Amino acid sequence: MTAIDIQFWKIRKREGRKKPWELRWRINANPYSLSFLTKVLAQKFQSQLTRAAETVGEEWDLRTGQPVSWTRQQRTWFDHSCDVASAEWDGSAANSRKRLADSLAEITMAMLQDSITARRTRPPDATLRKALKQWAYRPGRIASETVPDDVAAALAWLGNHSRPVAELADQEHLRTLLAAIKKLQNGKQAAATTARTRRAILYKCLDRALSAKLIGINPLPAMKTRRRHLDDAVSPVTVPTLAQARRLLWAVRELRGHGQHRDRGPHLFALFCLMFFAGVRPSEGLDLKVAQCHLPMGGGWGSITLEGACPDVGELWTDDGERHDTRGLKHRSNKTVRPVPIPPELVVVLRLHLLTYPPAPDGRLFYDGPDQGKVPGQVYRSVWRRARKAALDPSEHASDVARRPYDLRHANASMLIAAGVDTAEIARRLGHSIRTLLTTYAHWIRGGEEAANARIEAALSAETITDNALTCENGNDGPVTGQPGKHGAA
Repeated sequence: MTAIDIQFWKIRKREGRKKPWELRWRINANPYSLSFLTKVLAQKFQSQLTRAAETVGEEWDLRTGQPVSWTRQQRTWFDHSCDVASAEWDGSAANSRKRLADSLAEITMAMLQDSITARRTRPPDATLRKALKQWAYRPGRIASETVPDDVAAALAWLGNHSRPVAELADQEHLRTLLAAIKKLQNGKQAAATTARTRRAILYKCLDRALSAKLIGINPLPAMKTRRRHLDDAVSPVTVPTLAQARRLLWAVRELRGHGQHRDRGPHLFALFCLMFFAGVRPSEGLDLKVAQCHLPMGGGWGSITLEGACPDVGELWTDDGERHDTRGLKHRSNKTVRPVPIPPELVVVLRLHLLTYPPAPDGRLFYDGPDQGKVPGQVYRSVWRRARKAALDPSEHASDVARRPYDLRHANASMLIAAGVDTAEIARRLGHSIRTLLTTYAHWIRGGEEAANARIEAALSAETITDNALTCENGNDGPVTGQPGKHGAA
C-alpha cells in the first residue's frame, strides 16, 4: 500500500533489555516497534522512515511497517533461489528438477557471506550442499519429513549468511559470481555444457528477481564474457568397432553373478543388443514392453515402437516418489511414438529373450530382483563394467572405448551413417533432429574424407586441366593470363 498517515511516538528506554531503546510508530491504524542498542540508532532509523514517508508513491509493507523497497533490498539469494525451485517444480521432468537443484546449489555456494562470523560458524561444504540439493531445493520435503539436526543447522546458517539478491545488480559482483560457477568443487574448470546450464539458470533467477522488483534490470545479457567452444560431438575414440561391440555383447551374455542375481548378464544381454542394433537409449530400452515389439516368426526384419522412457533419477525428484521417472520420449510430447525397424539378428535375440525370461506383469522385457522392479542404472552399468573387463584386451580396457553402455548407441549411429542411410531416416530412428545428428556424429565418420580425396584427385588428373586451359583462347573477353599459348606470353 501507499502510506497515507505515519506517526511516531517518543523513543523510550526499557531497562533490563539487551536492546533497551524502543522506537514505536504507526501507519494508519497499524502499530509497529523495533528495539535498538543505542538511542542514536533508534533516531537514525526514525529519520530513514520519515524520509521514506515523504517519497511520493512509496509502497509500505503492512507486516513490517517498513517500505517495500527496503524488504526487497534485503531479500537474500537463498530465499529467492528456494522460491525459484518451488516455482519450477510443477510440470518439469525429474531430470530437469535434479539439474536445477544441482545448479542452484553451486550458485548459492558462491553467494555466501565471507565475514569473520560467517566463516567461524560455517558448516562443512558437504553438509551445505546436502541441505541445498536434497532439502531446500526439494519443495515440500522440509514440511513433510523430519529434518536431520546437521541439515537444520545448515539451513538456518544459509538463511542468515546468504548475500542479498540486489548485490547482483552490480557488475563486479556478478562478474565474480560468473567466474565462480564456471569451476567445479575441486577448483578445475567445469565442462562448457555445465557452465552453460548454470548461466542459463542464473539468468532465469535474475529474470524472476526483476519481476519481483528485487533488481531494476537483469544485468546478465549485458555481461560480455569470452564464449567457450561448445563441442557436443561424440569422440570417435569412445565408439567401439563392430568387432569390439560383438565381443562386448558376447561377454555380457556369458557373465554370471551370485544368488538371485546370477542371471543379470544374460538377462540384460538383449538390452545392450537393443542399444547397438537399434540405437535406443538405455531408458527407452528399459521401458520397452512386449506389446511394442513386432518379431516375425519366419525371420526377416521386425520393428519396435518406442512410446516412453524410465530414466533412473532418484526418488527425490519424481512425483510418485519412485526412483524411475515414467515419461515420454526425450524432447517429445507424451503422445509421440517412434517406430524403429530392427534387423533379423536382433529379432532372434529378442525372441530368445522372451522365451527365456517371460515379461514382467506390466509387459516390460527387462526387470531386476524377485519383485521384477525396474532395473536401476547402477545395475546395468555394473554389468557393463564387468563385461568390458572380460572382453577387451589390456590396451583396449585402458582406453576410453565403450566406457559407457551409451557408446553402443553411438556405434549404431556411426554404422548407419557409414552405410549411407539417408540422414533424415537416421535422425528419425535415433529420435534426433537432423541438426543434432550432424553436429553429434557425422563429422567424424570415416570414409567421407577418402571419397572426397578420390574425387579431387580424379579432377586434378583429368583432361580438364591442360597446358592451354587457362589461356585467353578459352576466355570470353578477359585479359591475357600470361599462361603459355597461341596468344599468351611464352
